[in-house]
Amino acid sequence: MNDCVIETQMLTKRYGSTTVVNNVSIHVKRGRIYGLLGRNGAGKTTTMKMILGLSAISSGEVRLFGESLKKNERKLYPRIGSIIETPGFYPHLTGTENLQIFARIRGTIKQNAVQEALKTVGLPYDDKKPFSSYSLGMKQRLGIANAILNDPELLILDEPTNGLDPIGIAEVRAFIRSLSEEYGKTILISSHILTEIALLADDIGILHHGNLLEENTMADLEKKNQKYIHIQVTSQSLAAQVLERVLHTNNYTAEADNSMRIYDTGIDLVELNKALVSVGAGVSTIQICSDNLEDYFKKITGGVGIE
Repeated sequence: MNDCVIETQMLTKRYGSTTVVNNVSIHVKRGRIYGLLGRNGAGKTTTMKMILGLSAISSGEVRLFGESLKKNERKLYPRIGSIIETPGFYPHLTGTENLQIFARIRGTIKQNAVQEALKTVGLPYDDKKPFSSYSLGMKQRLGIANAILNDPELLILDEPTNGLDPIGIAEVRAFIRSLSEEYGKTILISSHILTEIALLADDIGILHHGNLLEENTMADLEKKNQKYIHIQVTSQSLAAQVLERVLHTNNYTAEADNSMRIYDTGIDLVELNKALVSVGAGVSTIQICSDNLEDYFKKITGGVGIE
C-alpha cells in the first residue's frame, strides 16, 4: 500500500524559457513532517502552489492521497489546509470574526469549528483585540487556525516561522510538532532556516535552483553527519595502510587535498598520530570534527550556503 499523502512525479514549472522547478519528485508520507529546504528562490513556494492548484503545472503530475490530482480537485482539496505566503485577514476584525467569515466562505459544516481551531493554536475565542493589534506570532497562529478550520488531513505551510523572533519561532515549532504528534496531521513545510528544519522535520527534501538534490529522512542525514576524525597527510595510501593493518579499521573515506575522514572515533588520536608519523605519512592536521546540516547542505550544493 502506498503511504504517500503527497507524491509529485517529474513536476516542472516554466515561465517562458526559464525553468523554476525542474523534474521534482517528492514523497510526503502519512503522519510525518516533511521539510522542503532551500534558499529563497529555490522553487519551494512554486512547488507548493502547483500542488495546491494555485500555479499551472508545465509538466509532470501531482498525486494526493494516492489519487491523481487532475480531475479530482473538488474531491481532494477539501482534505487540505494551507498557508501560502502571507495570510490575508481583515485588520479591523477580531481573530474569531475573521475565522467566522472564512468558515462561511469555505462552507465549514462543524458548528464549533472556529472555537476548536482557535483552541488548538492557543488563541482566545472571545477576545476583543482586532487583528491589526496582533503580534506577528499571533498572526501566524491565526493563519494556521484558518488552515485547520475544516480539520484537514494534510497541512501545507509555506515558511510559517518567517519573520518571527526566536521565542515566536520556538512556539510555532512546538505547535506544528503537536499537530503531527497529537492530531495525526501530515505536514509539508518549507523553510530556508536549516536549524528549524533540523529540529522539526521527520523527512527532508533539498531544493537548489529548482532541482531536488536529495530526499531523505532526518535520521539518515544525522547518520551521514556523524562525528569523525579528520586528518590531513602527505600520503593517503600510507595512511590507509596504517588504518587497515595497524589500527584494524576500514571505516574511513579519502577526501580532497590529501585529507581523510575516519568514522571510527574510538581510535586514540595519540596512537594514530604516532603510527602515521612512523610510516612517513606526514601529518599536518588531526582533530575530531562533526558535520551539521549546514555543512551537508554546502557539500551537496557545491559549497553554497543556505543564507
